[in-house]
Amino acid sequence: FEARLDASLAAWRGSNVRGVWLKIPIRKSVFISAAVDRGFAFHHAEPAYCMLTHWLPTGEANPLPRGPSTQVGVGALVVNQEGKVLLVQEAVGASAGKNIWKIPTGVLEPREDIRDGAERELLEEVGLRAQFVKVLGFRHTHALPFGKSDMFFVCLLRATCKDASQLTLQRSEIAKAKWADIREFLEQAPYPRDMPVWAELYAACVGTDGVVGNVRGIRAEKVPATPDPKGRQEYYYF
Repeated sequence: FEARLDASLAAWRGSNVRGVWLKIPIRKSVFISAAVDRGFAFHHAEPAYCMLTHWLPTGEANPLPRGPSTQVGVGALVVNQEGKVLLVQEAVGASAGKNIWKIPTGVLEPREDIRDGAERELLEEVGLRAQFVKVLGFRHTHALPFGKSDMFFVCLLRATCKDASQLTLQRSEIAKAKWADIREFLEQAPYPRDMPVWAELYAACVGTDGVVGNVRGIRAEKVPATPDPKGRQEYYYF
């Protein structure tokens, strides 16, 4: 590996190649140290591989894009036919056992759209199918571990279910669930009432008439595209 890499670097420099991307499978991870010794640096890693990069010109700033920097989360603000919102208490995590009610939340899967992620998280956590309507607002913060950022989208979903007994809780994640008035949630202390970012974000999801979701928001529409053999859909938001 070392000899082939040295020959490749010499050829690339001779051909005025500037940026090099090197993908090393996890089963070949023993080669990472040799690449690092020759100037490669980590870009990102996935369960099956590690990606490294090397900017070959000396005396120039490296313009290659950095690795993924932002996690994307979704919150499902679900409203039923009576205008009640779905609240849950988590069975694990920082809020577990503290009698804190919140909306169902989660992190998007790779290649997953915002609207699809909100519907999926809701179905997984409480067994409820509901239809995405629009994004009501989002928060962007930069205080995550490992120097990463986070974007959290609050999504309005419509459901026909009225009774919490119709829900099927994911017991490993959710301890309790109920339908409640949005004011009960907004006035819960310390979260979200005493946390300015959350208090403002959730308050902005309620119209001046007191109706949840009666705000402009950001809607999603499917993008006309060439047929995808895997059946994937793309959306634009406006």
